[in-house]
Amino acid sequence: PTQTSRTPFDRLRATTAFQTNSLMPRLLAFYLTACAISWLVWSPYVVTGFPAAWRDSPVPHYLGLLGPMVAAFVFTARERGRPGLRDLLRAMFVPRGGWFFGGIAPLLPVLLLLVAAAFATRGNLDTLDWSGLFRSPELADAGLSPLAYVALNVGVVGFGEETGWRGYALPRLQTRFSPLTATLWLTLGWAVWHWPLFFFTKTGFYTMGAADVAGWLVSLATGSVLFTWLYHGSRGSVLACALFHGLMDVAFLADLGEPTIQTTVGALVTVLGVGVLVTGWKWWVGKEKRGIG
Repeated sequence: PTQTSRTPFDRLRATTAFQTNSLMPRLLAFYLTACAISWLVWSPYVVTGFPAAWRDSPVPHYLGLLGPMVAAFVFTARERGRPGLRDLLRAMFVPRGGWFFGGIAPLLPVLLLLVAAAFATRGNLDTLDWSGLFRSPELADAGLSPLAYVALNVGVVGFGEETGWRGYALPRLQTRFSPLTATLWLTLGWAVWHWPLFFFTKTGFYTMGAADVAGWLVSLATGSVLFTWLYHGSRGSVLACALFHGLMDVAFLADLGEPTIQTTVGALVTVLGVGVLVTGWKWWVGKEKRGIG
């Protein structure tokens, strides 16, 4: 990795909020706010007394995914005011990071899906039901067009989560911790944040056994490594992370008529994440916390 002369991390350290001992309490407050927003919206899946239609509806699921983004805007405004909000909006909507990290890397989930499909069918891709690429179990009856389905995943799942986890939390964690330690802390919080979705009957979480949860946690950790790698490589682009996240959800949820494809996609994410970690190990565990790219 090469050092940049001016990164999002340098700008954060230059502000008063990050020169005090209040950083970790602020991060905890941000996390609890994100959880409170999401869990409140997801409460029909957990708490009895709501109409049955609410418990089976994907609407609370998708609305709740916006919790981290809302919390990021609230705390960025409190800490840095309008300049901070402008920086966050630029990270969300202005492309950066060059042709690879800004353009190619966010599309890697598409490549991983194609590799997994080729492996599962021994190259006979025409045997798959490609109409299931833009369909998930909880949205099977929604009647979304392919464009609307991708837009929902990128706009709500991608931006809803990544504006908070990578756009707000990661750079602040890295002012105190190495990239790997910051990533692991973020993975822990990210995993716990999901817990109400294990009660939503239309998600894959609902049917997970202990082994499935363990596999999901490994994929979440290696996925977090990829997000950190992408965020740094793209010079702090929330846009790149949101595209990667949204397309990864499309890949994981694709119903192509061959159930082993999703497992293979998860395995490929794990292998790729471990590869990124191993090849850049000195940077991941180093004391230098500035961005790369």
